[in-house]
Amino acid sequence: MNVYRKSLVVQIMLFMIFFIIGANVIINYYLRESMPWIAYVVVVLLVAFGVLGFVIYRKPDDRVSVITPKEMKTIRYMLYGYFFVYIMQMILASLGTIDLAILNITVGVILMLIALYGMVLQYRIIKK
Repeated sequence: MNVYRKSLVVQIMLFMIFFIIGANVIINYYLRESMPWIAYVVVVLLVAFGVLGFVIYRKPDDRVSVITPKEMKTIRYMLYGYFFVYIMQMILASLGTIDLAILNITVGVILMLIALYGMVLQYRIIKK
C-alpha cells in the first residue's frame, strides 16, 4: 500500500509526542511538587509538536512510501498497546493499592519503549 511520505513524518512526530508523554509520567511523579512549572513546559512541547506536524502535513509533497500490511498491523497494535498501558496506569494510580513509584516508572518506561519502536519503524518505512 502506498502512503504519502508527509503522513509518515507526521506519524513520527506523533510517536515523539508519545515518548514525551511517557517521560512525563515519570517526571510528574518525581518533580510535580518541587517544580510545578514542568507541566507547562510539557504542554508547550506538545503544542509545538502539534503545530509543526500540522505545518508539515499542509506542505505540498506528493512523494509516497510503500507500507506493507504487516507494518500497518504492527503500528495499529502498538497504538492499541500504548493506550491500553496508559489507561491502565490512570486506573491503577487512582486505586491507590499499588506503589505509585514502581507503577509510574514501569509504565513510563513501557510507554517510551513503545514510542521509540514506533519512531524506528516509521523511519524504516520512510527510508525504503
